[in-house]
Amino acid sequence: MRQPRSALAPLALAILLAAAPGQVMAQTAAATPLDITITAQPLGQALNELARQADLQLLFPPALVAGKMAPEVVGKLTPRQAVDRLLAGSGLVAIQEGQAIVVRAVPSGGAGTMLEPVTVTATAERNASTEGSGRYGSNVGTTALPFNATLRDTPQSISIISSQLIEDRKIDRLFDVIEQATGLSVNRYESNRGSLFARGFNITNYLIDGAPTGINEQWSAGEVFSNTAIYDRVEILRGSDGLMTGVGNPSAIINMVRKRADSKVFKGSVSAEVGSWSQRGLTADVSTPLNASGSTRARFVADYEEGKSYIDRLKNREKIFYATIEQDIGDRSLISGGISRQDNHTGSPTWGGVPAWLATNANDAVRSNWSRSKTTAPHWSYWDADYTNWFVRGEHDFGNGWQIKANYTRGERNSEAKLANFYQYGTLHPVLGTSFIHMELFPGFTYSMPMSGYAGLYYVDNVKEDTNFQVDGEFRLFGRDHQLAFGYDHSRESLKTIGNPGNTSAAVLPAPNLHTWDGHGHEPTYAYPVGGGGVYIDQKVTQKAWYLAGRFSLAEPLKLILGTRVIDYSVVDHKDRNNDFKADNEVIPYAGVVFDLTRNLSAYASYTTIFEPQSKRDASNKQLAPIEGNTREIGLKGAFFDNRLNASLSVFKMQQENVARASGLIPGITPPQTAYVEVDGVVSKGFEVEIAGEIRPGWNASIGYAKFRAKTADGVEVNSLMPRQQFNAFTSYRLPGAWSGLTVGGGVRWQSRTYADVLFLTGKKLEQKAYSVVDLMARYEIDRQWSLQLNVKNVFDKKYFAPPESGLEIFWQEPRNASLSLKYEF
Repeated sequence: MRQPRSALAPLALAILLAAAPGQVMAQTAAATPLDITITAQPLGQALNELARQADLQLLFPPALVAGKMAPEVVGKLTPRQAVDRLLAGSGLVAIQEGQAIVVRAVPSGGAGTMLEPVTVTATAERNASTEGSGRYGSNVGTTALPFNATLRDTPQSISIISSQLIEDRKIDRLFDVIEQATGLSVNRYESNRGSLFARGFNITNYLIDGAPTGINEQWSAGEVFSNTAIYDRVEILRGSDGLMTGVGNPSAIINMVRKRADSKVFKGSVSAEVGSWSQRGLTADVSTPLNASGSTRARFVADYEEGKSYIDRLKNREKIFYATIEQDIGDRSLISGGISRQDNHTGSPTWGGVPAWLATNANDAVRSNWSRSKTTAPHWSYWDADYTNWFVRGEHDFGNGWQIKANYTRGERNSEAKLANFYQYGTLHPVLGTSFIHMELFPGFTYSMPMSGYAGLYYVDNVKEDTNFQVDGEFRLFGRDHQLAFGYDHSRESLKTIGNPGNTSAAVLPAPNLHTWDGHGHEPTYAYPVGGGGVYIDQKVTQKAWYLAGRFSLAEPLKLILGTRVIDYSVVDHKDRNNDFKADNEVIPYAGVVFDLTRNLSAYASYTTIFEPQSKRDASNKQLAPIEGNTREIGLKGAFFDNRLNASLSVFKMQQENVARASGLIPGITPPQTAYVEVDGVVSKGFEVEIAGEIRPGWNASIGYAKFRAKTADGVEVNSLMPRQQFNAFTSYRLPGAWSGLTVGGGVRWQSRTYADVLFLTGKKLEQKAYSVVDLMARYEIDRQWSLQLNVKNVFDKKYFAPPESGLEIFWQEPRNASLSLKYEF
């Protein structure tokens, strides 16, 4: 009989209760018939779905089912009958081994003779998609280790934003992913840019299918608002990834995993959407075989969106296209490739926010109270950006658990922006409506002189290439199974930024009165012809790295992970060769241990060092020294309800040297740029709790809480722009019985206060107090093909903002808004 599942314990007790030995366990293949419904799909996904529907412990090596399709299986069947039907004609057979069903290969010599036992892994494949799982999260992560490892076997904190969670929460942008993730936060200080944080530091590492993609926050081309339509899931590794990336802040690694052309049947979906502020969009996602056998497959995704905003004059238009093809070569080799392109146009983008302070006298000011629709952007400003990414990869399975893979990725980003903000110097004059300075003409008499602000044309050209290969496999030593992986990465990135300043001097172009300005006029003349200008950055960064790692089974419950990454890193600054930087044979160690406490719960510990060259500059406009330090983490991880629900508790401590801390402005730089000083002895420590997955059939939840503190050796807080505490929760439930077509859900985001010390106003802070935002959703499946979904965000219309480093501006975040989408699946 099927064993009933228990309900989720309260968050504070969830991990301890889940560790109890009486917790729900996977069932063996029973003789009782069940109602089974599995569509034709890749065999690995079909087996996972059967394991979910029938509460089976179903084990198979990922390479064994790669490239194979399963037929449709529908009816009242025993789990064993369903397994046999899925495996029919595949050359595979299912064997009962204790409480598990193990899938093995049948030798060519006869259907009744078994091969020698193969080493099996968890039910999920390394490259398996989350599409169709119906669950929040996933049991397998691909970011932290080069092995096929479950989350429970990985001694670091990982969150997976699955396809289902992306759909339910209506996560359209990378920005939204970060905002909903445990322990991560967004500081969105204008319409097209924002800072992303984790554990007290900026997030600097972004990957697409494991390959680095460059994002420079200051010279952004809108990357933090990348469309999620082409991604199956987003994996977030909190802390530093010394083994797989080596270089980066110990904050988080964001890995965006593309959708794959893995379907041997024609299928897809088309959806249309309308929303607040005249938002509208259309999305198509089609998978198809290109030959009769399905060995050649393709997938195409297209998305178009446009609309206005809650901010006056602001409007957006976005197009994205993605195409990929996969080719099976025999049963053990796969070649794939593809291209994606995203084009964004923003009309009247904000460059910073509205002035946060209104002057009361020469030395004091009070907080402003602008409406959320107020903007400093003129009608003639724009920000255009495009990103094109090509990739090709190959994989070959040697058998006996060994495989090789190679990848090449090239990404090209370009942007052109005409921007203006006349109000970013100091406070705003209450009458003139401009930024100003006080000039004492003679004792007792002062004159308020308006400041002109600045405007300009800016161009960004960024190209990044990455080549890597890896060999990994399994071996047996001292009677136990172990894993080994080694690989090589080679990446090159060039970044060139050009600025063409506009003449906004008070004598030539007096700043308009913000109280009355409607955005027309006041466009300056520019110093250079269109396309020309002064070079701000002209750099080439090259990284070469070898890595080696092993996972060793020391005892039945104990695994040790050891590895190292050796990096050659160089920066060539074509603008100022004094800023060249080179580091050879930089060794990044990695160590982790995982101990199985019970069938469902493991304890872990990990350690890695940090190496992070940084682009921030000091008051003399010189690049700061690289960040160095170490990261330690311990915790508990659990996998329950046949791996459908994951839970984790992590405690971390990181110590760093040469951390950048804002310290005024760089003299003589236009537009103004923040100057930084190097701070030694910065320590960030805290803890995180997360639960994600399916609690009961049709009931999903993603819940996380994080708390940390980051201070220098002398007790000064670091990065007060990031909340010290955060709580995220979202749950959805598909109603039973006659209402089974209806799914309802909702969630809340809460964070503690954030603040910035205000430049030019000694002793003042720009503070956003703690706040919470509530979102709701409902989806109704009209029939097997049509569905209608409503999302309402910020239900209670909370008014909140994110303080910038200067403390001089406010960019109000989205008020209450709604979207309605109609989807057709075929």
